[in-house]
Amino acid sequence: MRNCLLFVLLLNVVVFANDCNIRLLPAFTDSPEKQTLANVRDSLLSSLQAQDSSEVFRYVSVLKNSGYGERALDNYELLQIYLMMNQYDSALVTLVREHFRYINESYDNESGVCSNRAPYSAFDDELIAYANRTIHLTTEADFQKQLDRISDGATTQEYKDFTNLLKIILKNTRFNHISKRSDYYAGRPPNRDSFQQARFDGGSYTKEDFNDSHVFDSLIEKLIAFKNKYPESEFNPWIMKQVELKKDDRESDLKKRHYYYEFFYTGGIGGEFFISPLNGSYEWNVVLQIKRFILTANYGRDDDFIYDGWNFLLGVDVFENRFFKIVSFVGGSNPLMAGMQFEFRPWISELGREVPIGSYLSIKAKYVFKYGEKDRKADDNEKHSKHKFYLGVGFHIW
Repeated sequence: MRNCLLFVLLLNVVVFANDCNIRLLPAFTDSPEKQTLANVRDSLLSSLQAQDSSEVFRYVSVLKNSGYGERALDNYELLQIYLMMNQYDSALVTLVREHFRYINESYDNESGVCSNRAPYSAFDDELIAYANRTIHLTTEADFQKQLDRISDGATTQEYKDFTNLLKIILKNTRFNHISKRSDYYAGRPPNRDSFQQARFDGGSYTKEDFNDSHVFDSLIEKLIAFKNKYPESEFNPWIMKQVELKKDDRESDLKKRHYYYEFFYTGGIGGEFFISPLNGSYEWNVVLQIKRFILTANYGRDDDFIYDGWNFLLGVDVFENRFFKIVSFVGGSNPLMAGMQFEFRPWISELGREVPIGSYLSIKAKYVFKYGEKDRKADDNEKHSKHKFYLGVGFHIW
């Protein structure tokens, strides 16, 4: 009888549904039916305290088959019960089913919209308090400890292997419990008759995880290796969904790592300093780029020419990639200038991974053809031309 009951319960939790069916659960606030179920939950608590497995799962069956779904006994509570009764295989299947519904946003939502917000039981009783004191799942460390228990107690190698994989994939994950969110309701206790929230929290990878640029490739390989080893596993729908998500995460991480690809030929502002190794002439530049077009305010000193204050140059971003940029330019008045600038980027800020702005340092070299009046110290003020070469540095913000 007990084995049959457990088998039926597993059938109820092993289904991995991608779609949700919107349905309204019967309202039973302060109704006789709710009081009846409250009494069943009290009896379930007594059976748990006595570790009477047969009675525990009999009462679980009554609640699950009451017609009130998770309002009578939610799957977070069911997972805690399985762990308290050392039913590790059932606990694993329940956990994975819940996470599958979470990542697929396939919970029935009484507001009429499918979402990742799971329903919780409509009770605030001693059963919840006892379960929360006994089984902790709401911190990352506690969640990992329970996965260790499941791995050690699983009855098959497949379940052990899968739990060890879960520990890697869900390394930063924890469960939300309704008590953890009470502050969200401005000090008011939530209405448990219709309460729903995301069952899981966390799951994001940290900066330390991203130190390995191939972290997602490694995770995908592990997921596919499990599927190949256990092609008939009931966990494979979850496996394939995780492969899909990790590929998306990999693409997102790649874009963050190389965010500057999207900034090429887009513009920005910067400052530059140049000096000529031949005669010590120098330039200070303020640079404004819009798309491929560049406006440069140029102030400098060159003993071969008379500089009339600031000069303005117009340039074009001819070529740009991760390390190199080539700009052609023309402008000025006295002297007139035209030339080509080459720059190498040894450093690009990682700030652009987190916010929509980036910056970089550059080492520059440029050739300038100048035509203008000779320096006033010269014997005459006739105009002449010179070929100039400069080395410089710059700091730019995209």
